[in-house]
Amino acid sequence: MAGLDRRTFYRNFISKNDVLEQYIKQLQDEYIQSFSAMDEPCQYTAARVFFEFWSRHLSFIRSMKKSGLIDFAFQRFEKFTKEHSELLMGDDVRGLPLEYVFAYRIGGFWNVMLTWASQDKVLSPDEMAAIVIQL
Repeated sequence: MAGLDRRTFYRNFISKNDVLEQYIKQLQDEYIQSFSAMDEPCQYTAARVFFEFWSRHLSFIRSMKKSGLIDFAFQRFEKFTKEHSELLMGDDVRGLPLEYVFAYRIGGFWNVMLTWASQDKVLSPDEMAAIVIQL
C-alpha cells in the first residue's frame, strides 16, 4: 500500500473504495484542466482532449476492468459528466430531451473508450477523435 502502514491508511480512508473515489476525483480535476485549456472548442478538439486524457490513464482503465470495478468507475464518470454538462452539450442538441442526450453521449464515449483501451494496438487520440465525430 504505497509504503503506508495500516493505521495511516485507515486514518485517511475508510475503505479501498474511498481510495478509488479520491483517485477518480483527481482524474476529474485533471480532465477539467485539460478541457478548459482547449484552444479551439469544437466537437473534434473535445473528442481529441477526451482521448488524449484517457491515453495517459489507460493502465487505470485496464486495471479497473480487470478487477471488475469498471461499473464503479462509470458511475463516477456519469455523475461527473452530468455535473459538467458543457463537456457533452453543444448547439446540435437544442430542443432535445437532455436525459436522452446525456445517456447516449455518456454511454457512447465511455464504451468507445473501453473498446479502445482493450485493443492491443491503440489508435492515436487524433484517430479516435476523427472516428467519434463521424458517429
